[in-house]
Amino acid sequence: MSRLRSIASVWLMGAVIVASCGDQPYSPLATDGATPSYSLAAQQSISIVNWHAQQAGFGRNGPVDGASGTIVRNANGVSFRLSTTQLTPGNAYTLWLVVINNPAACAVSPCTAADIFNPATHSQVRFGAGSVAGGAGKSTFAGHVSEGPLTGWLPDRTFANSLGVEVHLVVNDHGPMLPAHMPGMIHTYRGGCADSSPFPPIFPATALADGESGPNICRLYQAATFLAP
Repeated sequence: MSRLRSIASVWLMGAVIVASCGDQPYSPLATDGATPSYSLAAQQSISIVNWHAQQAGFGRNGPVDGASGTIVRNANGVSFRLSTTQLTPGNAYTLWLVVINNPAACAVSPCTAADIFNPATHSQVRFGAGSVAGGAGKSTFAGHVSEGPLTGWLPDRTFANSLGVEVHLVVNDHGPMLPAHMPGMIHTYRGGCADSSPFPPIFPATALADGESGPNICRLYQAATFLAP
């Protein structure tokens, strides 16, 4: 297990999935209709969850107390679960799945945002799940992605080797839930977010066009990283 245990990352970016549920959950959101698949050959990896670097200005650094992430790999795909705490009650959140098909092409390990948007790594970023945090400030995001064509922010991607990919799970904070901007705030990257939000400049135009803008300042919030076995 120690060989499979991943280390945490504070990747500077911002993740197909099915459900998310918090203290105040919305209906599950499915993007590929896949059913989680497990087998005797499954490999489980567990990671701590770190505060994202965009939270450093608020005094949030290092591991998130009481939060953890898990992925289960087999020959058919990857299932994931991220249970987290210290969310702002009433805020909307999305979870983004990053699949790095060729982590050997990354300049460093874990891979950084620059690596992820390097075509040589054949990476993809896509919606995972979303929820509105209730009074306890907790949420669990869970889902599955199957091998095969992999849609998302980047074109012409295929998920071909679930046992060899690096995976990042990234939580984005959309600010206070606004009924006029639902369900986009828990289903898109841009939903409810003002132009003045600190969108990483490396993000592609497809990310910034994903959802209807709004008045809230949105920031990347937390992240968990799972290295290739």
